[in-house]
Amino acid sequence: MRSVRLAVMATALMVVLGGPADAFPGAASPSYVHRPVKHDHERRKKLLRKGGWAGAGFAAGRAAGPAGSAAVGVAKYRHDLKAGGKRRTKAVAKIGAPIAAGAVAGPAGTAGYEVVEHRGWIKRHILHLKPHRP
Repeated sequence: MRSVRLAVMATALMVVLGGPADAFPGAASPSYVHRPVKHDHERRKKLLRKGGWAGAGFAAGRAAGPAGSAAVGVAKYRHDLKAGGKRRTKAVAKIGAPIAAGAVAGPAGTAGYEVVEHRGWIKRHILHLKPHRP
């Protein structure tokens, strides 16, 4: 037991007196910290996330009516609503417009609003129209 204690103390003494920290490259030097590179990480699950919000809004609308749909909209745009200014106004419009269209014209009004809101995506992905190039 005494020889083990002596060996541990001798090793600790050698480490402390052994030299500069450069002798141990993996030790506590901040220049050796590895950070992985993110290539377009933010866009990875964009469509899946949009589908999740759409499904949640639809389910809440079916379960609790316009109030449920509005609650999901408030949860989705919570940061924009907190920001204020033009950003808040746009968030309120994105939450309230489909609800108002649904109240006036029923499900067809909500569908019509969504078509107008996503007309660029529909032209690119469903109709396969490319932007005009002179």
